[in-house]
Amino acid sequence: MIELETIRVLLVEDDEDDCFLVKELLREIQGREYGMDWARNYDEGLSLMSGNKHDVCLVDYRLGAQNGVDLLKAAQAMGCAAPVIILTGMGQAEVDLAAMKAGASDYLIKGRIDSNQLERSIRYAVERNRAAARAAFEHARLAAFGSQIGLALMQRAALPEILGRCARAMVQYLNAALAQVWIYDAAQKVLEPRASAGPVFDKVKSPPNLPVPLVNLEDLAAGRPVLVRSFADGPQLSTQTWACQQQLTAFAALPLLLEDRLVGMLSLYSREPLTETVLQEMNSVANGIALCIQRKQAEEALDASEGRYRSVVANIKEVIFQMNEFGYWTFLNPAWATITGFAIKDALGTFYLDYLHHDDREQGRYIFLQLISRKIDFCRYETRLLTKDGKVRWVELYMQLTLDNDGTVLGASGSINDITERREAEEQAQKLAAFPRVNPNPVLEFSADGALSYANGAALELARSLGKEQILDILPADVTAIVRTCLAEGSKRLREEVCLNGHTLTWSFFPVSAGRVVHCYGADITEMLNLEAQFRHAQKLESVGQMAAGIAHDFNNILTVIQGYADCLQSQYADDKSLAKPLKRISEASRRAAALTRQLLMFSRKQAIQARPLDLNCVLQNLSNMLTRLLGEDIVMENHYASGLPQIQADTGMLEQVVMNLAVNARDAMPSGGKLVVTTEMVKLDEDYAHHRAEARPGRFVCLSVQDTGCGMDEKTLGRIFEPFFSTKEVGRGTGLGLSTVYGIVKQHQGWVEVASSVGVGTTFKVFFPAAGAAQEPAIEEKDNRPVRGGPETILHVEDEPALRQLVRDILSQYQYRILEASSGVEALKVWDEQDGRVDLLLTDMVMPEGLTGRELAQQLRKRKPDLRVIYTSGYSLKTFGNEHSENDTVWLEKPYQPSQLARTVRECLDAPPAGHRNSAAAPEQLIVAEVPPVTSARDEPVEAAV
Repeated sequence: MIELETIRVLLVEDDEDDCFLVKELLREIQGREYGMDWARNYDEGLSLMSGNKHDVCLVDYRLGAQNGVDLLKAAQAMGCAAPVIILTGMGQAEVDLAAMKAGASDYLIKGRIDSNQLERSIRYAVERNRAAARAAFEHARLAAFGSQIGLALMQRAALPEILGRCARAMVQYLNAALAQVWIYDAAQKVLEPRASAGPVFDKVKSPPNLPVPLVNLEDLAAGRPVLVRSFADGPQLSTQTWACQQQLTAFAALPLLLEDRLVGMLSLYSREPLTETVLQEMNSVANGIALCIQRKQAEEALDASEGRYRSVVANIKEVIFQMNEFGYWTFLNPAWATITGFAIKDALGTFYLDYLHHDDREQGRYIFLQLISRKIDFCRYETRLLTKDGKVRWVELYMQLTLDNDGTVLGASGSINDITERREAEEQAQKLAAFPRVNPNPVLEFSADGALSYANGAALELARSLGKEQILDILPADVTAIVRTCLAEGSKRLREEVCLNGHTLTWSFFPVSAGRVVHCYGADITEMLNLEAQFRHAQKLESVGQMAAGIAHDFNNILTVIQGYADCLQSQYADDKSLAKPLKRISEASRRAAALTRQLLMFSRKQAIQARPLDLNCVLQNLSNMLTRLLGEDIVMENHYASGLPQIQADTGMLEQVVMNLAVNARDAMPSGGKLVVTTEMVKLDEDYAHHRAEARPGRFVCLSVQDTGCGMDEKTLGRIFEPFFSTKEVGRGTGLGLSTVYGIVKQHQGWVEVASSVGVGTTFKVFFPAAGAAQEPAIEEKDNRPVRGGPETILHVEDEPALRQLVRDILSQYQYRILEASSGVEALKVWDEQDGRVDLLLTDMVMPEGLTGRELAQQLRKRKPDLRVIYTSGYSLKTFGNEHSENDTVWLEKPYQPSQLARTVRECLDAPPAGHRNSAAAPEQLIVAEVPPVTSARDEPVEAAV
């Protein structure tokens, strides 16, 4: 019941007593206030009733000559909307019926009325009237809503604009705070908002910032709407705080369906509670909106399809053309200009045969006439097209008839596809097809069941070379299983090895899934494996050489101290016989140890050599007598020296040591006697020879061959003969440095050694030296035996070995020099700064700790003092440090050195004139090498073999 503060009542009554009675009854009604106006006759009542200022009208049936039913009809005709209750003094059925038919709300008998009955009759009449008014309003509102939606759907506009109008209509007629129209994306299975309106949207102005309602797509697709009468009963938003901020109370969503297919959704948020009515109202326009969405999507799809078609035609690489019945171009897409270089506007209206190659025009004319005369319906053939720049492009031309609705020939249309690259690829494929036929290595193909389906000629030749008639005899034993596994797993099998008749074959299998075949490629890798073994052996010797060089360097420091002090003591106690002999033995022992370290340095190719052009035959002839005595009477020696032998660049002493060590090695391999053959020859090696030997290279070489008939060596021993300290001799018969020294000397002379040996047959060593030019006799230098004088000069000695620093101090102090010491280059810089550069000579080791070498130290100090004299010392040879040492007034002193040699070298370096004052004929920047005691040759000491 609608609560009203005051109900306005109009009483139309011509009897004053009855008016008083009604007033009294209204006063008796509790909890309600009534205001009553009184109309005394028909005309007055008609005037007031038509004014619609009262909530209810009480009309007496008897009004003089007229009655209340007539008044009711007249008032309604004049627009009276208030409910009317007929009052009568007596109950008559016909009056009651007439009143109801005229539209009266109720019919009361005056004598039987009490306050409760009057209140109830008035209340019902008012409520029924207001309900009818609300219903009429809702009907009008719903009709206007449908009309507004209909107008929106009829607009020729884009879909977002149409749906936006629909959303605004929902806000206007459904009292929504936010109305949205969603479209369902079936591919992504998501709802996308396409239109939003309402006070909330006007405030946010950004759909992505609006929360997405929690709706179930399956329920929507099944046609089940969503209604949340109040968020207080169950939140349906992903962000409840946002709903509170916007003062939203309820939510409704209705699916948009077409033939049980979800198209979209209508949704709205309200700031007032919602009822089921809102879903009905939304449903009244849902089908129209769904149809509009479908129609617009279809139109958009059609537009997109047409756009794609135009885009395809415009961007396709093939030429799309149309021509009239006479063969003149009427349409060409942009690919025409790309392929031919001719502009489309210039080509339209021209004869298509003019663009064909001259040799192809007759064929093109014939085919076109056959098509236009309808003897053929279409044609496809390859021809040549001329381009604007005069080049020729191979094309595939497809052409078909273009007919009118009545079958009249309008012309032809079709496509031109550039196949130039394909033709070139086909030619290339033909070339590649020859690959397996002419391949020098085996090429095979296996079918899916493992059967051999193809084999090239090289495979058959390889089988026959190994003494096999069938190719399968040189394949892996499980080749069928390998093929099936490759196809089943789609994996390749690489390097399946087969060892046969001393040869190693490798086979690799590659599955070709598309053809259900397996390709197999083979190779004889015997030679490659041999080269790899040789290369690994060379690498091993190189690493061992590095280690040997490091050991020899450290030994040289120690031996320099031992030999230096021994020589000093010998000089000091030369007259003391009790000390002279032990000191002499110490000195001799240190020199023998120095010879061993030189052998290590020779192996590692870090020993200094005095190379000059010489004749190998002369060296061998000079050694002939010594070799005969060395071999003994039970070994016969034969010499075969080639005449006209080219000279080689070599160190005579080192070359003699090579020959002696090889001879001793051969002697020890023939304890019961035998024959030793020494041969020399000049050989020219080609690329093929070098390819089969890891260390060899093509060119002219002098070959020294030493062949014995001794016990020979097995493969295991042969692989280690050049390793330092490796020996098959009993303990005490050698250190195992003989052949390693040979190896090092030959490598240092840019040559190599080849060895062939068989157990019980003998061994042959072949030594190759690069051939050199004509010999040049070296200048003979006279030794200076005059006493060495000292001086007051300041010498900065830089050496990381403490004992060696002490030895140098002891030696040079005897010559009155002022000695400054440093253990590293960094410390030497500090000493220099402390002395303010008052240093006359720098005596420095080449290899030092703390990251500053002797050369780098000298460079820095010479920037401060350009005329500084420098002496380099090292246990390594000069060539170890490359060709970068070309500084003025620089001397090289190799360890181990004798005290007298050190003193003489220092004095000569200090007395030498500065670089700018030297004779111009001399090389002012050439490194000076101090005289070093000669290396003990094979003539001075017994030599020994490594094996």
